[in-house]
Amino acid sequence: MMNEYTKETTQCSSRVLMIRPTAFGRDDEAAETNSFMKEAGESGEGVSLAAQQEFDALALALGESGVDVLVIEDDLRLPDSVFPNNWISFHSPTEGSPVLITYPMCTKSRRRERRDEVLDEVSAYLGIRPDHLDLSAMEDDGVFLEGTGSLVLDRLNGVVYACLSGRTHESALDAWCDETGYRAIAFHASDAEGRLVYHTNVILSIGSHLAVVCLEAIGDPDERELVRGELSQSGRRVLEITLDQVTGFCGNLLELTSRTGEPRFAMSQAAYEHFNADQRGLIESLGKIVRVPIPTIERVAGGSVRCMIAELGSV
Repeated sequence: MMNEYTKETTQCSSRVLMIRPTAFGRDDEAAETNSFMKEAGESGEGVSLAAQQEFDALALALGESGVDVLVIEDDLRLPDSVFPNNWISFHSPTEGSPVLITYPMCTKSRRRERRDEVLDEVSAYLGIRPDHLDLSAMEDDGVFLEGTGSLVLDRLNGVVYACLSGRTHESALDAWCDETGYRAIAFHASDAEGRLVYHTNVILSIGSHLAVVCLEAIGDPDERELVRGELSQSGRRVLEITLDQVTGFCGNLLELTSRTGEPRFAMSQAAYEHFNADQRGLIESLGKIVRVPIPTIERVAGGSVRCMIAELGSV
């Protein structure tokens, strides 16, 4: 596995996995811990079709920008399958073997998304058979850690950031760090209504040269300064966003690269519109923005572009 290897070869991936939703819809169990989710409104069939169209537009836009996209159709017809980053992550340590990690999921209805068939397709796509670290048994003890929703990674420095919640338990974070050799920065974060932020990746994104963070969400001054200091010491520009911008999914962007190494910032149209002109200018000075409207997925499932992408490293 990755034990004792705290750094990875690249921060940003040029290859990604996306799961095309075939029965997208509101998951009431998931809504209990995700305050971003809203009522679907229209019919189930209409919601599912709209989500598929939004998915296809994002996959196409990423491909046209030079990112290699592995699309796998969800043949189990699960409501949240469009968010594979919650159950799978890929790692390529500077020493040791590549590894795929699968995770313990809070929502029982989502556990069926973890499938060996997907792992096999990923391995075939990568042309290698990575080691497999399966942490899903923690579910039996009611302990959860939802992939790169719970974990925001500084892969180059071996540091993981995690805001603790009902979906991100400290004991699971510690176990993950024991296996990978990463150093953890754990903290607590709340939204504008005082509710715990369910996933770290809605308030924090880390790329090669830029970190986007909502420090306003971190109520404890010591924890806030810890996160601020660690991000600054990483050598990245730190772009602060507000709680209002978090509701517009500004924290849920993901820096990728084209297959030839050019930076790409993937985000939704809503996130793009919630950034102000100076913030957009800063991001655009560092790489091309790839933006697609995904209002159905954001409203009904409470996640945005970053949640739809599981990184698979670079060629």
